[in-house]
Amino acid sequence: MSIRTRTVLAAASAAVLLASLTACSGGADASSDGTASYGDLALQLSFVKNSQNSGEYIADSEGLYLAEGFSGVDLIAGPTAVEASVASGKADVGFSTALTAANVIASEGMPVKIVGAVYQLNAFTILSVEGPKAIRTPKDLEGARIGITAGTAQTIVEALANANGIDPSTIEFVPAEGNPALLTNGEVDGYFGLDTNERIVLEQQGVKVVSLPLAENGLPFAGTSFIVTDDAIANDRERVKAFLLAEIKGWTQAVADPQKGVDLALKEYGADLGLNAEKESAQGAVQVGYVYPESIAATGLFLLTPDAIKKNIEAIGYAGVKIDAKDLFDMSLLEEIYEEHPELLKVTK
Repeated sequence: MSIRTRTVLAAASAAVLLASLTACSGGADASSDGTASYGDLALQLSFVKNSQNSGEYIADSEGLYLAEGFSGVDLIAGPTAVEASVASGKADVGFSTALTAANVIASEGMPVKIVGAVYQLNAFTILSVEGPKAIRTPKDLEGARIGITAGTAQTIVEALANANGIDPSTIEFVPAEGNPALLTNGEVDGYFGLDTNERIVLEQQGVKVVSLPLAENGLPFAGTSFIVTDDAIANDRERVKAFLLAEIKGWTQAVADPQKGVDLALKEYGADLGLNAEKESAQGAVQVGYVYPESIAATGLFLLTPDAIKKNIEAIGYAGVKIDAKDLFDMSLLEEIYEEHPELLKVTK
């Protein structure tokens, strides 16, 4: 449980002490005022506690999870095997991506699904330095040296090549292990990174960066996404919806005021990480375009339309992962939420 959750919870407990001395328990029991009580909520984040999770920090700090019936929330920092954490019951919700979730579902039969996408599109990009070897189009990948980190990075770059009719074997992959300096010192021609992270870092160092966004070049699969177990969708539906309601409200504030979540990352949730304030502020602002692009103004935060889901499945296929949309996505909970609470569709930048 986070420090802020404990503080908010303590205040709430004091307020209701005369009404009830019974602590909240797990499940969907009724609290003293008749509202549902869903117990503690464990969220497995994909990365360290930087500004990427601004909406969660706001939801926690303002008691939005508590207001929806949870007795506390534990924001578990990554990186880790997010999908396994959820499938094993260690976490109630995991923060994955459409491609990663699809891979473990298709290859391992993991019983999880995506119930919402924080980033409507992934922020992956191929970064290069302005000049004769700059990678401006997918065609420029042929014969290029691309720096990658361990994990799925090579698979994703190969998928980008496949989506654009390029032979992946013509690309030389160089282990970079999270070090974009390989790009600036000329050891690689391109670097696989994030528009919301490494691009910002390099530009703040004065590097003239050329960016080739994957989502704009054949791979428009969703980025950060919420995954839960199939069992939770079937048997704990209202609990999952309560989580989504708190998230919608938290991210609505993060979109309207990006610096609000950034300040929480810097001063509280990631205070011990030595985060760079300038970089975090830039990330908080840039990610708004991924969380709330103009295309979703009528459909709401996190909800992927049938057309978007179709494009996700096609993009994932370029990575060699074959999966049916129904086995990866379930948007029905968000559809129910927006039908029940149409006022939540209004988000102001």
